[in-house]
Amino acid sequence: MKTKNLLIVGCLALMLASCATPQTITYFPDTENGEVLTVNDAKAITLKPGDKLSIIVHTKSIELNNTLNMPVTSQVIGYQETQSLYQSQGTSGYTIDDAGYIDFPFIGKVKAEGLSRTELAAHLKQTLSEQKVATDAVVTVEYMNLGYSVLGEVRNPGYYKFTTDKCDILQALSRAGDMLITGKRQNVKVIRTIGDKQETYLVDLQDHKAMVSSPAYYLQQNDVVYVEPNSFRKRQATSNANQLTSASFWLSAISVLTTVSVLIFK
Repeated sequence: MKTKNLLIVGCLALMLASCATPQTITYFPDTENGEVLTVNDAKAITLKPGDKLSIIVHTKSIELNNTLNMPVTSQVIGYQETQSLYQSQGTSGYTIDDAGYIDFPFIGKVKAEGLSRTELAAHLKQTLSEQKVATDAVVTVEYMNLGYSVLGEVRNPGYYKFTTDKCDILQALSRAGDMLITGKRQNVKVIRTIGDKQETYLVDLQDHKAMVSSPAYYLQQNDVVYVEPNSFRKRQATSNANQLTSASFWLSAISVLTTVSVLIFK
């Protein structure tokens, strides 16, 4: 009878262990249907020294366009004229210097640091008009080297460029192929460089309210998103460390205990 009871208890324990659903692998387990949360102020990306920009100006004057758009001219073999290659076809663009300025044709030094790309475009358009360079200019500013890195327990770690002015941490993880099952969802790290300092934020993807209110919910240029491995993944670095958590281990243990019990209580 004792052996039978021991077998029943062992089987029940094994069934319960195998049927349990780990809550640490789900996103937003605390979210309720119809819940409304206030998202942290979504500020557009502001430009910093070192950022590289593509600035394209369109006017009615082809000659003025060639000058403002910094065309690269190349001599065509056998011809006396040159071909103009616009920024859309590839140029070095404008790099914001350490003081926060770009050097723009006809205008000179223009403060770009601290502005969004739409604000810089509007400022260039207004300045071109005020200085009588072009009153009909259409200015477009695009990012050339602004992006973020996603590292750790994700499917496709790497560097990703910004395609919009706002990118939240969920979009970043999605572009990286989502977190692996071995990723720790409770404290995803966002490392942000501000001047000569680095700030680290911990974002809990299982706490929806805390996540959307975090200052790291929306990413900035050069942010590093790091997904830490969970305890199971960490133990894989040690030989045979995960044997205690495997189903085969517990089956073997129950088998041994059953055999020993039969011999003792026979």
